Amino acid sequence: MFDPEKLNEYKIRILLSLLIILLVIFAIFYRGISGIASIEVIFLGLLFSIVSLLHASWAILKIKKLQ
Repeated sequence: MFDPEKLNEYKIRILLSLLIILLVIFAIFYRGISGIASIEVIFLGLLFSIVSLLHASWAILKIKKLQ
């Protein structure tokens, strides 16, 4: 489930996931939670970001163990 040659890509994925999480948190504080659409965007945005963050972290750990 990971490619040892894509270590830099996994690092970029971590940064992008953190950026998306920060943007969602900023949107919550700036616009608030108003309606089902905002809840859906918050839920799906955070879910996607967290899963991507965890996968990239796991892949980096596995790659580091191989080296």
